[in-house]
Amino acid sequence: MFNHVRLLTIYPQRETARQRQMIDYVKIRNRDNGFAERLRQNPNFEFFSKINPDTGEQRDGKQTAELKNLEVVLHSSGFVEVTGSLHVFANDGAHNYDAFTYSRLVETIGEVATLLDTTPDRLSLHNVEFGVNILLDTSPSKFLDNVLNYRYELPDVRTFGGGGYQKQWQRQSYLVKIYDKKRQCRLNTNVFRFEVKATKMKHLAEVEVRTLADLLDVSKLQRLGGILCETYNGLLIGENLDTVPMTRPEQRIYERGMNPNFWRDLNDRKKRNYYRERFEQVVQKYGSGLRETVGQLIAEKVGELLKSSDVLPDPKNKNLGHFTRSNKGVECPTSSPSLLPVSTTHQRLCKVCGTPIEHRRRNAVFCEQKKCRNRDSNPRNNFKRRVYQSMNQTVLFDFEEVFRPTEHQRELLVQLSSILGKHKPLDP
Repeated sequence: MFNHVRLLTIYPQRETARQRQMIDYVKIRNRDNGFAERLRQNPNFEFFSKINPDTGEQRDGKQTAELKNLEVVLHSSGFVEVTGSLHVFANDGAHNYDAFTYSRLVETIGEVATLLDTTPDRLSLHNVEFGVNILLDTSPSKFLDNVLNYRYELPDVRTFGGGGYQKQWQRQSYLVKIYDKKRQCRLNTNVFRFEVKATKMKHLAEVEVRTLADLLDVSKLQRLGGILCETYNGLLIGENLDTVPMTRPEQRIYERGMNPNFWRDLNDRKKRNYYRERFEQVVQKYGSGLRETVGQLIAEKVGELLKSSDVLPDPKNKNLGHFTRSNKGVECPTSSPSLLPVSTTHQRLCKVCGTPIEHRRRNAVFCEQKKCRNRDSNPRNNFKRRVYQSMNQTVLFDFEEVFRPTEHQRELLVQLSSILGKHKPLDP
């Protein structure tokens, strides 16, 4: 039997962790002429309509069928909408807590397309949910307790029947969710779930995920992982710390920062960024590195996604219900470089923190965190300021006679030569 690579598992040796592949819920549509009628005649579906008991007429003109977690809706205008979890569908509608590998994703997309009597490229995406499960050393609910906000917005908190809970943030075009998977599914391991749901596809415009077929593209799945990592960076995470060893200014920053309402009441963007940076410095100095540890786990799992996948879709199969097995992956046409195996493509990372930035514009070199850009530009700007001050304050001697830059400073002078005005570059 050929061993498939399991995707986004925390520890490959632990089957009990019950990890999931990155893609889960989708909303897909098709507007092809005759498509709705073909489905209406499809023996796999049994469609029902809501009937007005007084008139006997259909209430909204919709016909609905359900099969293995997928809901298929035929609208009176002719277009078809299908919603549900691909993972649950793969398990015959029972659950989504086992390993959902890339090979199973390919097989499931092929099965869905065959069932609907179409091809994945004819099914446009209008919602897609992607995320990872990670295994923590402590209770996921304890970690959730320390998540204060997302982009300074307080969370909507919802509880599970098993005692766990989730926090979520509804943004204009996407939804961020973090929750205790252990309590939700009554597992024996500390599984924490972090996911993003694109409620409007403009949120994934730079990734160019438009149809169900795009979810077969390994490079696009990687870029979705980059968005996942960048979204995590938007979370403000604290820790319960002993304030005794802190200085008074550090205590004030920490106590303010651990109060969620403090961030809600801060309306000035500069003040928010200032206090966040100071707060994170204190937590990093006296804490256990919880935020960094969880972030690294997410980044590692995203980075490993499909890195050595031995199963890629066969481009000759229009339904993509089958896949080709090879240790080297499938040789794809040179006209489609985005479909090359991941190991042959270059992954773009933030030059400061190393977060994947595949989803950002092509010439981007930083992630969305302002502090990364500052860490790169501050040394140059500080040096520039000192040069200006020296030039203005040097009176007895010519500036070039007393200024002796290091090799690194000389390189900066070349980059900032315009700041010297009439001064020519200094000789070694």
